[in-house]
Amino acid sequence: MNGNVLAIALGNSLLWSVYLLFTRHVVSGAQLDAWAYTLVQLLSAGLAMLWVGRRTPGNLADLLAPWTVAYAFMRVIINGATSAAIVWLAVTQSTLLATMSVLIGAASGWALSRKAPGKRDWPGLALLAVGIVAFAIAIGSDTTWRGVLWLILSEAVAVAASWMIAYHPRNKETDPAARSRFTGEILVAASLALIFVWSVAGSIGIIASPWAGGGDAFGRIELWLYAILAGVLFRAPGTWLGFWTINRSGVQTYLIALTAMPFFAIVLEAAAAQLGWLAPPGLTRTEWYAAAVILAGAVWLIAVRVRG
Repeated sequence: MNGNVLAIALGNSLLWSVYLLFTRHVVSGAQLDAWAYTLVQLLSAGLAMLWVGRRTPGNLADLLAPWTVAYAFMRVIINGATSAAIVWLAVTQSTLLATMSVLIGAASGWALSRKAPGKRDWPGLALLAVGIVAFAIAIGSDTTWRGVLWLILSEAVAVAASWMIAYHPRNKETDPAARSRFTGEILVAASLALIFVWSVAGSIGIIASPWAGGGDAFGRIELWLYAILAGVLFRAPGTWLGFWTINRSGVQTYLIALTAMPFFAIVLEAAAAQLGWLAPPGLTRTEWYAAAVILAGAVWLIAVRVRG
């Protein structure tokens, strides 16, 4: 892999790590509605990217393109499943277990291309699998399996969405403005899909409706300020760079670069804990050992791509 591409992919992982820290601090500290925060964030990020790509020809009908609509609803599933997972798992635990996406990506890539992972990949994949299983066992809670099942759903759909982006003809554009418009359309469509699903789920009593109590979910100025800030600073550039990385290096390399994200997050959380912003990562000794095995697998796979 080109060193510059890897550096940008890892930089994107760091960006998402900062985003996770920001979101954890903001949503928990200010007690914001997580769904409303996500929706405003997606919409603001999408509008920002549409503005960046404003000189590229297009119209609102592009939001209804089948691939765009399909991806938008997949994002809703990913966000919903991830939110469900962290009911049963701590945020740090869920991000470490989410590295299973690399294993799912390897299996799905094998199925799609009829080509097995390279011989040099197998030790890294094995380390990752052992570390993930050991970490799940180390958590030791009777409800861990529920969080793990939700994470499997989330990561499986996330990998499928990555393959959709990899094959999407508009993701092969070389013009940054055209890529920005494409990214903006995807994000705006995702926000519309989210409000649709949220409204339907609220109307049948699965969750609280966004319109209950006169729309209280969106009634706080802090929510708008924090969500727009997160959308413009993190979601918009992070999504653009993610799509670009998939185009330049492929789905599996993109997923491997994201394995650095939980470790960046752990370091950032520890620093934030020193400042009194957050509690330090609460992992047991056994969980730390399992996390070290996951890290070893991630480093191995990254090194293979650098040497390749």
